[in-house]
Amino acid sequence: MEKPQSPRALAGLHPIAAGQVLLDGTALPNQARKRSIEQRRRIQIVFQNPAEALNPRHSVQSAVARPARMLRGLDSRAADAEVRRLLDAVRLPTALARRYPRELSGGERQRVAIARALAASPDVMICDEITSALDVSVQAVVLELLRDLRADIGLSIIFITHDLGVVAAAADQVLVLNKGLICERGAAAHVLAAPQHEYTRALLQAAPSLSASIAAWDSPPSAQQNPSPLRQG
Repeated sequence: MEKPQSPRALAGLHPIAAGQVLLDGTALPNQARKRSIEQRRRIQIVFQNPAEALNPRHSVQSAVARPARMLRGLDSRAADAEVRRLLDAVRLPTALARRYPRELSGGERQRVAIARALAASPDVMICDEITSALDVSVQAVVLELLRDLRADIGLSIIFITHDLGVVAAAADQVLVLNKGLICERGAAAHVLAAPQHEYTRALLQAAPSLSASIAAWDSPPSAQQNPSPLRQG
């Protein structure tokens, strides 16, 4: 669960030292600028720090609408409708579309970043430590959103994190990385319950109580548990 540059490499934003990135069995160009529009659309990334990832000069409306127009070819009216739908999907009031990143909380900015990634209608969304800067209650809301996305629109999510509580709550399959190399892989429940590699065992011994973390993820604020219209139209 150590984080090298793999998330950025998957998105074509960082050089690949060796190997290939395959999507449905097809090798992708290593650099995003060399990928087709369709290839870029299908893989989106949400960064750790939304304050840096969102352009401070662009409103929420502009930030979310841009990938819908550029990668999906939506006209202005359709893109505006998509912004409203996606803000509702990530449990933000549509009135926030007029605001700028500096006017939002950290949790709101991260949900805008998720909405922006979803605006491309991707097949794979890379989440790069997206809960690390959020407090527990906001983390729970974000994880609940990701669960809804997986269930409602069949989105594949690659979640990079150091937090084993998040792994236990969010992951079906897990890869444990040590110095950029895979040292263990398998079903998350099995790896966390019966780790085989000494590095995984050391991580688990150093982690706070997983049961307490899982209880926190499974008990987000009741006001924020309303279902969201996440299915793509």
